[in-house]
Amino acid sequence: MRPSLIKLLDKTLLFRYSLPNKQLGLDRVDISTLEDDAFECVSDSSLSEIIYNSIIESSFNEFDITGKDLDSLLGAALRTKIKYKEDQTDATKIKYGFFGEVLLYLMIYHFYKSKPLISRGYFYNPLENSETKGYDSYHLVEEKGSVELWFGEVKFRDTLGSGAKSAIEGLDKAFTDAYLEENVLAMVNHTNNFAMTGSKIQEIIDLWLDNSSINIIDEVKKHKMKLVYPILLIYPDNSKDFKSKIKKTIDHINSKYSKKQYSASVSIELFFILVPVSNVKKIKEDVIGWISSKKPLLS
Repeated sequence: MRPSLIKLLDKTLLFRYSLPNKQLGLDRVDISTLEDDAFECVSDSSLSEIIYNSIIESSFNEFDITGKDLDSLLGAALRTKIKYKEDQTDATKIKYGFFGEVLLYLMIYHFYKSKPLISRGYFYNPLENSETKGYDSYHLVEEKGSVELWFGEVKFRDTLGSGAKSAIEGLDKAFTDAYLEENVLAMVNHTNNFAMTGSKIQEIIDLWLDNSSINIIDEVKKHKMKLVYPILLIYPDNSKDFKSKIKKTIDHINSKYSKKQYSASVSIELFFILVPVSNVKKIKEDVIGWISSKKPLLS
């Protein structure tokens, strides 16, 4: 990741606290199994710049970026790695999913030290001209014998209610053995594009290629892999006090959703990353405008 992008990220998204926070009297989201995290966005414009620049980082693995012309890479990403059609209206472009997906990629890579197993851009098919299906991130943490699959979700919506509803109602599908297996199988044709070699998930894929009758979920459990599912919510809130923003967020989610059992047989951890901003539409409009004008990228 470009040092200039990391520097901008650290200046723009400030970690404020984890939840629950007894000192501030703040709860966490009831359905979370881990602590939730609250980040303050100090500048919507800077967040737009992060999104604009990180299209490259989230579309290609790092070894595909090194030494390459950034402008050419951005052009290739817009044509082959994400859904983006220059001839569509701004109203249509604002609904694209990549705005939030690139932020999820950066945040869990940089702030949570979860390395990308493969860029999600490799799953995009330009012929289908549709949003990439599956989880919104494919990251991996392997250390001291434990393996965590960071396959998360992001919602970047005009209202908190819309984003939370979409993310939480989607958990019934996301937390099933069948869906996890489908997402592992989706990587089968992309092992040459893995950003790291020798991982446990690659071992499972290689084993399946040698014997497609094996049960992938059984292998995931045999290796004691855990599914870690961060849900990044980016939503507007212009309250003056940051604590008030987070309290309203937690109160809203907890008033509408409670813990439930999911059908997945693998171990699951769930937490929320909360990022209130001022103006969702303006953030996305700025990115769209800079793509059209070919604004210079961070070097």
